[in-house]
This record gives sequence, structure tokens and C-alpha cells, in this order.
Amino acid sequence: MSVSHQLENPPSMPSDSVLIKISNLLSKVVHYSALIFCWSYVLLIFAILINVIMRYGFSNGLIVFEEIQWHFYAIGMMFGLSYAEITNSQVRVDVIAEKIKKRNAIRWEVVGAIFFILPFIFVVIYNGIPYVESSFSINESSNSPVGLPYRWAIKAVIPISFALLAIAVVSRLLRNLHTLITGRED
Repeated sequence: MSVSHQLENPPSMPSDSVLIKISNLLSKVVHYSALIFCWSYVLLIFAILINVIMRYGFSNGLIVFEEIQWHFYAIGMMFGLSYAEITNSQVRVDVIAEKIKKRNAIRWEVVGAIFFILPFIFVVIYNGIPYVESSFSINESSNSPVGLPYRWAIKAVIPISFALLAIAVVSRLLRNLHTLITGRED
């Protein structure tokens, strides 16, 4: 199944379980946000092309285009984490998961989500908000005189994207709990 097909048609699985219904709703939030944030990569390609043309075609690279490349890449990566979590396409240690029973692997996923991922996300959001507030209060901008203003805007991507990642993790957690409780995957 292609990524574009997955983005256009988020998975909805028929079930009467409240856990699955909530998980599907949370998954849709992540999928629809992915439809928006995936465009950052298209913008990134254009920024790279403009920068290359300016640098090698006109011998005049612009700092603004270099910084904007970093920003678009950061947006794609940070918001892409939640999409990877929801579609189960994140990097993980499948070598271990292949050796144990499916039910035990799901148990490990539940334990990992509750005791590792969600607390880590909380710490990042908890510390990220004052980080953004501080940047906003001093109207932080690029160190370069011709760089981008409003550095707080790109710093705001950190807590916002991690909040979306929390939604994705909770969605998978609910789905895994449903599987453990009912014994079937929906």
C-alpha cells in the first residue's frame, strides 16, 4: 500500500470496542495532520533547489534559504514521528519481537509506551513550552543578520509535534490493550 493511499484513507477498523473507537479517532487526527505536514518536504525540495540555483548558478547563496531548509526538514521529521507511530513504520528492534510470541511483544509495547515513551514525551513537552515562551518573550531571531526572524515559531514545533506523538502513542496503546483484553486484533 502506498504512503499516499495511507494518507488519504486512514485505517478504520470495524469494532464495537470503545478502545478501538477512541484509537480510530486519535489515528484520524494524526493522519489528517500528516496530510498537512507532509507538504513540508515539497517545500524543502523547492528551498534546496532555489539555494542550489542561487549558489551555483548565480554565485550568491542566501542564508535565508539554508535556514528555511532546516526548518522544513525539522517540521517534516518532528511531525513524521507521529505518523510513523500510527502506521507502525517506526524503527524498532524487530529481531527481538520476532523471537517472542505476538502477545508478549504486545505486552512489551504496552509497558514501553506507559513507562518509557509517554513519560519521555511529557518531559519534552513540559520543558519545551518554557523554551518556546522564552524565545517568544525576547523575540529571538537568527544569529545571522539576514537570517529568519521569529525563531520561537520553529521552536514551537517541538512541544506541538510531541503532543501529536502522544496522541499517536495513546492510539496504539489503546489498540494494543484491546488486543490483550479481547485476544483479537481489530
